[in-house]
Amino acid sequence: MPSSPQQQPSPPSVQEETTPANSLSPPMSPSLLSIAQRPEQQQQQQQHRHQHTPSTDTAFMPRTSSLNNQHSTPTSPTSVMGGPRSIHDALLSPINQSAPNSAKREHKDEGEEEQSMVAPLLAFPDYSLLSELGQKLVIEVRHLNKHRKIFCSIEYPLSFTGQEATQLIQSFLPGGISDANALLVARALVRTSPPLIGPISYSEKSLKRNTLYPSEYEVYTLLEEDPEIPQGVFTPLTRCYTQSCLPGQGGCYAPLCPNRDVEDNNEEDGEDDSKEKKTKDEGLGRHSSMKSMTSSSITSSHDTTLSRAWSATMSREVLLNTPKQEIARQEAIHEIIYTEEDYVRDLNLLDELFAKPLRTAQCLDVDIRDEFCDNVFNNYKDLLAIHRDLCRDLRDRQSESQGGFVGHVGDVFLKHLPSFMDTYSQYGPQVILAEYAVKQESSKNILFHNFIHDTEKKAECRKLPFRHFLILPVTRLQRYPLLIGAILKKTDDDHPDKAYLNSCSYILREVATCMDEGTEETKKALRLRQINDAIRYKPGEEDSYNQLQLLDPERQLLHEGPLTRRSHMGVETIELQVFLFDHLLLMTKSRKGSSSSSEVEYHISKKPIPLALLQAQEATEGFAVGLRQMSSTASTATSPQQQHQLQSSVTSPTGFGISTATNSGHCPMLIHHLGRHGGDYLLYAENSLARMAWKEKIVEAKASLEHAHPERQVFEIRTLSDTHFAGAGSHTALNHGKVTCSIPFEGANGIRMIAIGTNLGVYMGVEGDTSSTRQVLSLSDVHQIAVLEANHILVVLADKTLYAYALQGLDPTASSNNNNSSSSKSPVQPSQKIAQHISYFYAGVCNGRTLVVAMKRRGMDSHFRAYEPVCGDLRHPKNAKYLATKSGLFNIKQPPAWFHVYKEFYIGADSSAVHLLKARVVVVCTRGFEIIDPEHLTMNRNLPDVKHPDFAPLVQRGDDIKPLGMFRCGGHYLLCYDAFAFLVDSHGTLIKNSWIEWEGTPQSIAFCYPYVVAFDPRFIEVRHAESGELVQILAGEHMRCLQFTSSVTSPGLFAPIIHGCMAHPFKPDFQYVFQLVTTFQPTAV
Repeated sequence: MPSSPQQQPSPPSVQEETTPANSLSPPMSPSLLSIAQRPEQQQQQQQHRHQHTPSTDTAFMPRTSSLNNQHSTPTSPTSVMGGPRSIHDALLSPINQSAPNSAKREHKDEGEEEQSMVAPLLAFPDYSLLSELGQKLVIEVRHLNKHRKIFCSIEYPLSFTGQEATQLIQSFLPGGISDANALLVARALVRTSPPLIGPISYSEKSLKRNTLYPSEYEVYTLLEEDPEIPQGVFTPLTRCYTQSCLPGQGGCYAPLCPNRDVEDNNEEDGEDDSKEKKTKDEGLGRHSSMKSMTSSSITSSHDTTLSRAWSATMSREVLLNTPKQEIARQEAIHEIIYTEEDYVRDLNLLDELFAKPLRTAQCLDVDIRDEFCDNVFNNYKDLLAIHRDLCRDLRDRQSESQGGFVGHVGDVFLKHLPSFMDTYSQYGPQVILAEYAVKQESSKNILFHNFIHDTEKKAECRKLPFRHFLILPVTRLQRYPLLIGAILKKTDDDHPDKAYLNSCSYILREVATCMDEGTEETKKALRLRQINDAIRYKPGEEDSYNQLQLLDPERQLLHEGPLTRRSHMGVETIELQVFLFDHLLLMTKSRKGSSSSSEVEYHISKKPIPLALLQAQEATEGFAVGLRQMSSTASTATSPQQQHQLQSSVTSPTGFGISTATNSGHCPMLIHHLGRHGGDYLLYAENSLARMAWKEKIVEAKASLEHAHPERQVFEIRTLSDTHFAGAGSHTALNHGKVTCSIPFEGANGIRMIAIGTNLGVYMGVEGDTSSTRQVLSLSDVHQIAVLEANHILVVLADKTLYAYALQGLDPTASSNNNNSSSSKSPVQPSQKIAQHISYFYAGVCNGRTLVVAMKRRGMDSHFRAYEPVCGDLRHPKNAKYLATKSGLFNIKQPPAWFHVYKEFYIGADSSAVHLLKARVVVVCTRGFEIIDPEHLTMNRNLPDVKHPDFAPLVQRGDDIKPLGMFRCGGHYLLCYDAFAFLVDSHGTLIKNSWIEWEGTPQSIAFCYPYVVAFDPRFIEVRHAESGELVQILAGEHMRCLQFTSSVTSPGLFAPIIHGCMAHPFKPDFQYVFQLVTTFQPTAV
């Protein structure tokens, strides 16, 4: 087995792949050669290229001219071999097609001759070169293992049978090669230096003779995952130097003709070559040199010259007197015993050569050494202890046998099998993670790589890779049922060992099944690690990567697959690899790794989408980024023609209309990333089934997330009005206008009622009963409503006028109203006009007083009046004077005023809302939050102090931020803006680590301690006010807050009232009015 010419004194069959520069090329057939041009010709050709079209640097010339011109400029080996490199390739080469025209070229003029001499250089593989032959075989073996698996594929992922090896070689070598020649090629690759192919540990016959057999029962493998390809020339595949000798003709007169049929050397019979064959093959012959080239052996840890069969240990007389079935049974028993010895031997090697040295080796960092070894080797010591005892007991049973016949082995196995379940269930599933850890460490740690490589070279390893020893317990457990089954087949039914063996077989199957189930789960963890290691991100995207947390023990990959999207202009199609985890969805672009062509890198394409902020729906290309055709409850009415145009074509952000046709049969899917940091992404699945799979997986993932964290469902949605209020664009009879506000109250008979305001009036009904809702007031542009429960007064702000109505006269459940018609045109209800030109108001309790605080804008200032009711409970008979209207002779005497002005104050800034604290009034204005003491109007203060450096973000954003609300939170105050919120103490100092960044852009804020509720047009965001943690997301379209009352005047109602409205989730043409109900017991602030 020479690796170079110096190692083989006789002319080698495998030669170097280089040829001296001054040597002539061997004769070729057919008689055309592609030769290199002379230097002066090359210079002329380069000058000619500037004037004519480019061409290559080789020419076709008659073979006689190249052979006769002995004194010509020497040609380089590369140029000489530019034509077909073998006689087989020459037959298939298109160069032959130009042979009849070669003579005509000699008669062309000089200019045409220069052009005709230039022809493309066609490269064909020369499989007589071991480098090309080996590379091709490696490619074919990898392709083969992708499409089929055999019993040892887990341990040897690049394995194949001897029959497959010869078939693969025949598949890519030129046609006509015989089975014998293919077998010689395969055997040569076993014995090259370094060897490319080697038998696996289960192929005893091949290991013994270090050769390859064309059998489906002998299995071989590539010795390394990325094997070192041997170099040299395999002379039996080279051309014959006789011009007329072609493959398939039986050879010619040449004594070394490679086309001569080769007789198969039957090494399987175990007989040495006869003296006659040795004499025949002596001398300078290609086949004899090939045999001498393959004369080396693979180092083995046991003596392969001795047979390990049971029959080899018995005398001929005993074998002749023993039934064949008993011989087969003893062979099976003997095999399970000596293979158990081999197994224990390899476990000892794993311990002595790898596990123990790595515990102290300097190739691993001290900080990770113990953790790495624990993850890689796991509980191998437990396995070693179990199988040492099992092997010892089997040997004892064998030594106790009479005459070499072992009667029972099932009871021995049954004694040790109970400990298999826990031990193998722990080790087996973790093997794939151990392999991956070794691979990753080896790729980035050259010292560790060298340690493993050097250890594998030791004779004890028998040239087996580290992976063999690591995965051996898994393959051994899978082989036990086969070994036990072989004994069972040869054991009579009445044999005492039959029952033991059946029990062993059942237990082993149970252990294997349990290990396989654990392996399936571990494969998911492995995939997560592979994705995590392959993730790439740009500078500045560290937050996106840290958000993934793929190595979290609870993390799960739910779905992955390819999707496509279009570029911003809609021209380029971008391929995406999308991953759906149990907490977010990630879109990446897959690219080949820089270190290895087989590795894939995933570059983050868009920000990860948390599942709580993820929505998916079917779409057409009419859906553009940021634009969706939805039935809006907030838009103005449009004609059917306009709606049709909107559905058929939507203008993209670039201003171009987009067709609603699907993309070449691909199925579009619209992915919504809710929030200010998100967006809408129009993705395409390969087909409708793939799109449906994505939608189902997303729905399942969101449902699983909710079920996994029930403690996060702090609010539930309770229906107040389902389909009573149609959308603003609807022309049906149910179009009662856009819902703007709502308030609950207790009706005349103690029934929970609800009042709903729209831009067409006020409606009342029983809470939750849509059919009972009726209009009670016909007012235009109702903006706010409130109920003073103690006084039984309904306060309405309509068309900037503040009204007060006696609630009893409006209640549809009151007995006095039941006799009236259901029409809204009932007799005039008792009411009073409180004020005009009011922008907004707030009703609540402050300093023990029920107040209605109304704001009137005067220029840039905000003027406030606090009205206090003085009429008492209008239902009480003693207060009937406030409802009676007296008619005089000349005029009508109005009843006394229901309210009087309690306080008046103003602030020199534009304001948007007012809140009542226990003893203070909070005005939300452009300067922030003005704190006003109604009893001491001169002692006002402003929060926050923008001059303090802690509030620099407020100053930096300037007018871009809008204050929304201020609430008492424990011993602090929560200040909420449309971009963030934070806590301050009673002195206005910022509480550290209390800054909250909203996911969305809230338009209004509600508060129910300890949670703050932000209303974004597309979702409701619930956060813990003190920790800032995102707790819950409630998604919907056209979300808005209708009512938030933090200080409730009615007794028994402790929880704040939070009402909202959105587009109906199932009937988008209707407005859905709801209440947020707590699932926890609210506590006092």
